[in-house]
Amino acid sequence: MDKTTRFKRCCFYDRCASLPKKTTETIIESGNDYVIGVKGNQKKLMGQIRETTSDENNITSISTIIEKSKGRKETRTAFVSNNTSNISKEWSGLKSIIRIERTVTGKNIDRKETAYYISSLSSDAHGLNIGIRNHWGIENRLHYVKDVTFKEDESKINTGFAAENFSSIRNIAINIFRENGYEGMRQATRLLSNDIRKLKKMIE
Repeated sequence: MDKTTRFKRCCFYDRCASLPKKTTETIIESGNDYVIGVKGNQKKLMGQIRETTSDENNITSISTIIEKSKGRKETRTAFVSNNTSNISKEWSGLKSIIRIERTVTGKNIDRKETAYYISSLSSDAHGLNIGIRNHWGIENRLHYVKDVTFKEDESKINTGFAAENFSSIRNIAINIFRENGYEGMRQATRLLSNDIRKLKKMIE
C-alpha cells in the first residue's frame, strides 16, 4: 500500500492525554493508522521522545520543507525515529516517534516551536512532515471557525465529557455545511438555522 493511501486512512489527534489508549487498538484493528500529538502534560512520554530523538543515532530519517508566502518564511524539519523501545507498550501498533521543529520568520515575526508525535506509521520523514503540516492547516482553519463563529472558547459547558461532545457536534456541523457548498459559517447559520427542511436534506 502506498504512502498516499495510508495517509487517507490515518487518524490525526491533537493530544494523546485525552485519548484512551484503547482507541489506538481500535484504530489498528480497523486497518487504519494514527498520528497523535504529545503535549506538555504528558511529561513522561514527552521526555522519552526527546531523549530518543536528541540522539542522532536513533534518527531513521530527516525531512526539511521550506515555504515562502507574502514575506513570510516557514521552515519545518521532521526527525523520525523507528526506535520505540523506551515507549510504553500500551500504545498499540506504535512504529515511530516524531519531532518537528518549526521556524517562522518575516516582518515582525520570529517564532520557533517544537512538536512531538507518536505514530503507527513507519513512513519516511518527508511523508510524515507533509501529513502533519496538512493536518495543522485543517485544524487551524477549523479552530478559527469554532472560536469566532461558534464562540467555543466562551462556552460554559464543562461537565463530564460535555465539552468534548459539543466540540464534536460543531465539527460535524462545519463539515456538513462545507460539503454542501457553504464556506462561510456565519452565512450558513444565518440562512439555515431556522430551515429544518434544508438541514434535514443535508444529513440524509
